[in-house]
Amino acid sequence: MDAQAGAPSMREETAAAAAVDRAGDPDRQAAAAVFDPETTARLAALDAASDEHAAAQRPANTVRSYAADWKAWTRYAAARQLPELAATRGTLRGFVAWLWHDVGAAPSTIDRRLAGVVVTLRREHRVLVNADDTAAARELLKDYVTKAAKAKEAPRGRGQAEALTLADLRRISAACPDTLAGIRDRALVLVSFAVAARRSEAAGLLVLDVADDPRGLVVDVRVTKTRPRQVAVPYGSDPLTCPVRAWQAWKAAAALDAEPESAAFRRVDRHGRLLGELSGEAAGAVVTRAAERAKVTLHLTGHSVRAGLATAARAAGKDRKAIADTTGHAHGSPVLDQYLRTVDRWSPDENALIGIGL
Repeated sequence: MDAQAGAPSMREETAAAAAVDRAGDPDRQAAAAVFDPETTARLAALDAASDEHAAAQRPANTVRSYAADWKAWTRYAAARQLPELAATRGTLRGFVAWLWHDVGAAPSTIDRRLAGVVVTLRREHRVLVNADDTAAARELLKDYVTKAAKAKEAPRGRGQAEALTLADLRRISAACPDTLAGIRDRALVLVSFAVAARRSEAAGLLVLDVADDPRGLVVDVRVTKTRPRQVAVPYGSDPLTCPVRAWQAWKAAAALDAEPESAAFRRVDRHGRLLGELSGEAAGAVVTRAAERAKVTLHLTGHSVRAGLATAARAAGKDRKAIADTTGHAHGSPVLDQYLRTVDRWSPDENALIGIGL
């Protein structure tokens, strides 16, 4: 119950509304009449158990992200004295405004928070958010970004990750020492680049996910934020940057064949001893440290390998469909454009003014 005596909670109001909907729906009345109370209770228990099982399968980083998004939402609801389950056009826009003005969050963070809240409302609280209301909130965020740009405000957040170039990839590989940790670092960076892996995807690979093929490797990226994908990774022309050779060297050095269901990339302590699996954050840190060791001037992160592969493939004239198949984006996805960075602004292929007759 709410603090006001006798007032129903938002959850109770939602449940009551659903009951009214069912009562007024002849089809639902007919469906409900089929089952006796015992069967109905068993089905409800099965629903609850299946929800719990499905939640347990989600990657830990996804669970943490949704939890952080929901925490931000509850803080906003408390600050504005709003019910936590009241997801309307006004409350969603208010959430965006609160994150922008009161919290000072970056646009990408706000967009992700909004998405996380909508998912949590649906999965955990059975509240379906109107798509038009969500779109209205995102439109407000877009207007904030445009207004800030016109006012020449400093960009918020870290911005897009720098794309790892092929030249820097060679420098990183060359700088990896011939220790167990160095062999691991080289393999992680090169394989991650080859399959355009997010840091969580690199950390989520198992040994059995990286299968040998006469032409190279077939990497099964199953732990992913989007859709699972298989990437055929051919032998590289340069042994220094060949992901196949780098993986084979790491697999042999770490004796990974003995544990096919273990993590493909594992921690190595300062004494050179092989330990447990890497977290997504640790996989990203490997890329950052490897770049620093090679004295790469750009600040590279775990996401830099993903952007780097997409950009290098685009520069080589690869088909968008082929790039999307490697990155895991849907064909024609506008999100893919965020990864296709300009390689050379003075190139005739990337400069719209060159060769037009000016």
